[in-house]
Amino acid sequence: MNTITLKKDLTVRAAYDCIVCGGGCAGFVAAISAARAGLRVALVERYGFLGGTATAGYVVPISGFYFKEKRVVGGIAWEFVNRLEAQGAAMVELPKGHVSVHPENYKVVAEQMAEECGVELYTNTVLIDCLTDGQRVTHVILNDKSGTYALTAETFIDATGDGDLAYMAGAPMKSADSGTMQPLSLCFVIENTDATTDLLKNYIHHNGRDAKQSVNTAIREYLLSCPDAPQFGGPWFNTLLLGKSLAVNVTRAGCDATDPRAFAAAERKLRRDMFAIVDLLRAKFPEFKDCAIVSSAINAGIRETRHLIGKGTATLQSFLDGTTYPCPAAHSAHPMDIHDPKSAGQQLIRLENNAYVPCDALVCEQLDNLIVAGRCLSAEAAPYASIRVQATLMSTGEAAGLMAKLSHTSGSPVHALDEAALSAMIAERDFVL
Repeated sequence: MNTITLKKDLTVRAAYDCIVCGGGCAGFVAAISAARAGLRVALVERYGFLGGTATAGYVVPISGFYFKEKRVVGGIAWEFVNRLEAQGAAMVELPKGHVSVHPENYKVVAEQMAEECGVELYTNTVLIDCLTDGQRVTHVILNDKSGTYALTAETFIDATGDGDLAYMAGAPMKSADSGTMQPLSLCFVIENTDATTDLLKNYIHHNGRDAKQSVNTAIREYLLSCPDAPQFGGPWFNTLLLGKSLAVNVTRAGCDATDPRAFAAAERKLRRDMFAIVDLLRAKFPEFKDCAIVSSAINAGIRETRHLIGKGTATLQSFLDGTTYPCPAAHSAHPMDIHDPKSAGQQLIRLENNAYVPCDALVCEQLDNLIVAGRCLSAEAAPYASIRVQATLMSTGEAAGLMAKLSHTSGSPVHALDEAALSAMIAERDFVL
């Protein structure tokens, strides 16, 4: 392979206390958390809006707020839900506590909450590299329509999902085996579907009443019987609350999304599969005979790629035992939800005890000023399959913001923070219930 050397002086446009890379559910909460703690914060997001898989990927409802009919996630995440509810754009589906939400309102409220506390938004901006000095990240290298430039900060939070910044900085990372890595799904929105009959009316609300499961079993059995049906999962149909459109989660493809060519090929396949599945539904069920696909996710939704090898790790045994920590980053409430990358299979392991993510799973000892939030945190495969839902990841974002603040005020590396001080900050925010 030939190489070239690119020599170019870059402008350092601004300096911050904390830079958050990735504006999904963990990232926008991390930015708000750090800014409310008094830091000057920049939030870098590759799309023109916040929300990540919820807004760019139509992954709804927001799961993970309740465990055994008791709310276990508070803080900024719950405030966010309350603000959406006030607009009629969110509904807490009890007793399970999943939160149905409208993606467009999600975008606006996330932006408003970030701007209100002074977060500077760098949207339509791509992280392309970073600079390090010893065990510290010093700059992120960004690109937008104006060109390539740098930002610098004391502390950095990687909320990219795939751990892009951590990977670029040389943090120790691991990936699931390609044969077990959870698959992609391309979610989409349909309209002109009759959701008033028994086929759909109860399945678009994921409340768990009468022990009802979220998967639409009648449609699943039909698709399993179709020899020409593409690989699928679920299916799950979700209300968007406002209007009559439904979000659909049904496509599936095994792929390592950190391989760009493989990811692109999988997305092309998933778009074709989306139409093939809708055609099958139109042919079988009167409820779908006039339906149309009106939008698909900007990218296929990614369940799993890289994980940090952290100072601490969320382990299966800790989830089974209900292990508590001096500094919990999140209370994980969702079942361990493992999707098969090679079939329509799904393993759902329900938690019997309270399960927590330690703050040590957000840092590694090799980098003094890098924190991760969201699905790239340090976790074994089974507990990760519980942690990866939005409410839990929002909590990890709030914890990351507080860790950045404590590192800023104490001068300590993020992997050597005073546990008593951090625990007090977490307790004051009341987001791990």
